[in-house]
Amino acid sequence: MPGTGTQAFWIDATRVGTQEHYGEHLRTWRHAFAAGAGEPAAEGVTLDPLHFALGAWEVANRPVADPPYVRRHPRVLDATCHRPEEAPGMLAVVELAAPAPVRLPDGWAQWQRQGGDEGTYAAPPYERPTALTTLELRVPLPVDRLPTPTRARTSGLPNLDDAQAALEALVDELNAVVTPFLRELEASR
Repeated sequence: MPGTGTQAFWIDATRVGTQEHYGEHLRTWRHAFAAGAGEPAAEGVTLDPLHFALGAWEVANRPVADPPYVRRHPRVLDATCHRPEEAPGMLAVVELAAPAPVRLPDGWAQWQRQGGDEGTYAAPPYERPTALTTLELRVPLPVDRLPTPTRARTSGLPNLDDAQAALEALVDELNAVVTPFLRELEASR
């Protein structure tokens, strides 16, 4: 699993055809890139860097993409990026599986690694008393570092190269913030 232990997120370029598969998802979910009122556009596709990046992120992650095009560290339970109504810009919310802050009584379970050292963190079966701790990171991300989309591929269809560039920028920004937390969590295991 590339990036495990060193990065929070990475674009899955290891399997043959993953970028083409992502391109198919872009065609299916083209409505996520439709220009809004007052936004710059090319053939109906937004050229607003934030709107475009949010669409690219949504299409690259579950549940839209299965398997996801943007992969994540096993401790990352959820990661969303959105434009909050109450503030300009972008907000990323990342939820991490964290060890319990206190010693658990005998018989209690916590996060378990499914699939060995490279598997994901999951809750144990419901038959056991369980204490699950998460760490939620809410991070405003700089919009000025997002690339500006250049053009639509065809009428109403986002450009794959632009979507790839937007994802790379988001992954870089998220890794800069989340990876130090992952290192600390992994060291405390």
